[in-house]
Amino acid sequence: MCTLAAKKMSDGWFLAKTRDPVSWMRWDDEIRLFDSKSDRLRKYIIQNPDIHEDGYYGGMNEKGVAFVSTYVHVDENQISYIRRPYVRFILDAGSAKEAVTIIKRFYPKIGGNMFIADSRECFAIEGAPERYFIEKIKGASVKTNHYVHLPDKNLVFSANPALKTWSEFRKSRAEELLKKTENVKDMENLLRDRKNSEKGISICRTSKELACYTHSAFIFDTQNKTIYYSQGNPLENPFKKYVFPKK
Repeated sequence: MCTLAAKKMSDGWFLAKTRDPVSWMRWDDEIRLFDSKSDRLRKYIIQNPDIHEDGYYGGMNEKGVAFVSTYVHVDENQISYIRRPYVRFILDAGSAKEAVTIIKRFYPKIGGNMFIADSRECFAIEGAPERYFIEKIKGASVKTNHYVHLPDKNLVFSANPALKTWSEFRKSRAEELLKKTENVKDMENLLRDRKNSEKGISICRTSKELACYTHSAFIFDTQNKTIYYSQGNPLENPFKKYVFPKK
């Protein structure tokens, strides 16, 4: 259960995400630089901390094309971007528009809420097994674990209605904070936000709350091709800065 934010600021588009893994996902993650002959472009990707390419949670390439996503489980046969190297394929794109084209070519379709941006453009995608809804974002947008445009409903909400409340609150709270977000520090504070933590529905949750709590957070600055990554809960761990090494 994650919160995604996208905003156009003076330095281009910024994408951000909190990662709140659930029981069937791997808990920890790390950042890795992919720089090999099999990759069209160098890319930093947030992935599982092992040698298997079976889990990617977002990333950015050396052209400043960035991708973040969160799973929205609307069908038992739905294909997740998690556990397979879809993010690595998407980040072979030289622009956000090209990344959207790559996603549209996947068969079967990948599911979830997604943001794709470069320094000039940002696109949001809602993905269900049989269709995508794609929109160009003009200023700012937030996605959590439910769809706004597609009619498909998250199956886990039926089993646990509290998750629906949590998803809807995170979306409205992040939208409220995003209006006042003007720089990286503001974005970090958004990802650390604890409003309504006593109800267990804050954007950032700790291990004192339910099992599903925030294990990492990251921000992609597409103009400066810079990543800010908190490995572990961002209330307890700093955001470290990553740039692409010179060739």
